[in-house]
Parts: sequence; structure tokens; C-alpha cells
Amino acid sequence: MRVRAAVLPACLAMVASGPPLARAQDAAAVTGTMVGPAIYVSDPARSARFYTEGLGMKIRMRFGPPESPDQLVGYGADPGQPCIMLLSEKAGPGRAIEHGHGFDRIAFQVAHLDRVRDRLRTAGFQPGTVEKAHGTTQVMMVTDPDGYRIELIDVAPGPDRKEAR
Repeated sequence: MRVRAAVLPACLAMVASGPPLARAQDAAAVTGTMVGPAIYVSDPARSARFYTEGLGMKIRMRFGPPESPDQLVGYGADPGQPCIMLLSEKAGPGRAIEHGHGFDRIAFQVAHLDRVRDRLRTAGFQPGTVEKAHGTTQVMMVTDPDGYRIELIDVAPGPDRKEAR
């Protein structure tokens, strides 16, 4: 948490002070919100089960053909919060997912990492090992059914946890 406290003011100062020419040219401010990554999945039902039963997310929306829907999954029902778009092939049978160089993983901050690990096991998925990092932070890697790496980060594990984040 100390790193965040030190880095945030520096980042905000850099953004606010940005190049004067860029600020002057962009008179109409652009705002936005990150939706989240869009990933192709080979089996929409299996992927939905991983993200909902395993990671505890909710399906926020389904669209497209019922036999092969695209889905938005995320924590909670707030459409303003980031989500993952699970996309499926629409033309013909699904094909093997090919991972390119450059994408490494999707990271989530979660509470009660031990419970998430247990959920994954109960749902039939293989969670990684929970490891300590940076003092009291715990991390765990897990791979979804199509080989996308997911990093789960619990920054306040243990009995002294502060639930509000």
C-alpha cells in the first residue's frame, strides 16, 4: 500500500503536467472507462463456469447466438466496473486458441484468496500455489480453460483484514 501512496501522486503530477502542446491541442477533453480485455474462448459454457463458479464472477450480459454467445463476466453487477469479454467463434466450429507474444496475464485483486482457491478446486479447476509477495500480499496464478493466465492478488490476507478496499 505504501508503494501506491507514493506512486499515485507522481503519476497524477505527470498526467497533469503533460506536454503543454498536447494539452493545448486537445481542447475537447476525452473521457472513458476501461471495459476490460476481450478474449476468444473455445467452449463458452466451460469458460463461463471457470469465471463464475471458480473465480466467483457474475455473468453481466450474454449476446449473440444462443448456441455460442459472447459473454461479459466481472465481479459484481455494476456495468461501470471492468469485466472480461468472453468471445466465441461465430463461423463454424471453434478452433484452438493461439496465444501471441506480448500478452502475459490478467490480474485481479480479490479478498480471501484461500476461499477463491477452494472454489476453483470445488469447480474442478487446478489453482496454483498461494505465495507471499511484498510483505503481507499473497498471490496465486491460475490458468483458465483456454490457457489464459490469471493472477489473483490478495493485499490484506489474514485476521487483520480491512474489508473495505
